[in-house]
Amino acid sequence: MRANRSLHTQRGAARTVVVAILSVWLSASVGASSDNEIPAVATFSDILALEAPSPSLEATYGSHVLQTTLFFETTGSLKKHVVLIHGGCWSNRYSRAHIAPLAAALADEGFSVWVPEYRRVGDLGGGWPGTYRDVAAAINYIAHQIDAPLIAVGHSAGGHLALLAASDPDVALAGVIGLAAITDLGTYSQQEGSCPAMARDLMGATYADSPRQYSAASVRVSNMTVPAHLIWGTLDSIVGEDQLAGFTSKQISRIPNAGHFDLIHPNHMAFDLLVDVLTSPDQ
Repeated sequence: MRANRSLHTQRGAARTVVVAILSVWLSASVGASSDNEIPAVATFSDILALEAPSPSLEATYGSHVLQTTLFFETTGSLKKHVVLIHGGCWSNRYSRAHIAPLAAALADEGFSVWVPEYRRVGDLGGGWPGTYRDVAAAINYIAHQIDAPLIAVGHSAGGHLALLAASDPDVALAGVIGLAAITDLGTYSQQEGSCPAMARDLMGATYADSPRQYSAASVRVSNMTVPAHLIWGTLDSIVGEDQLAGFTSKQISRIPNAGHFDLIHPNHMAFDLLVDVLTSPDQ
């Protein structure tokens, strides 16, 4: 266990706390003074500064050079198998490297973790629907290797892809968790910012020009074939609360005082919440 996880010194006890109680604790922390151990909202630079442990192995799930998956093997008692889909606005400017610390932290907690790479906007074959097809192929490859229930966890644009896979009857998943996940591409692509602009690049058209295509690429709760849960930080400036629309209150955990990248920072209490959701009977 990493020595600098000051918020996790009583992690064993925290594991016994249900998600609802954890959320209440976080709510009570909002507005607390700097004397309390409330972390500042993490930035992408903070994520890049984390130690990036080496995986146990790398395997290929397709013929393209990007169609590979890393595997982080747990050294403890195996809890569940997880496929972790990285975000980055569907752009090839952002690789899976930034999510490796989260994968390693989950492996420390008893999960076997697979981290696929996939073709993104800017890669030959990337964009819609190639980007999603790579993720679906990676998940099916991993499911075949483990021959056991597989849970998908995806962050931001990776959450969008993971949730789509959970709506696809041809993809072998047992559950899905979206971390600051983008769900409605039509709504999202019409907002301001570089990530919404990349959504338009992903689709190769604006929503006004291709509403049916955007609808096909958006997450529909009614299409979910496995249990789904969303985790979202109330200080998220990249993915808004509107992306939770359609999911029930039981499917959503809001983390007060948490930003977009806190949800993939192993030293944030959001990590405890993720582990709790992963180990709940519903997943």
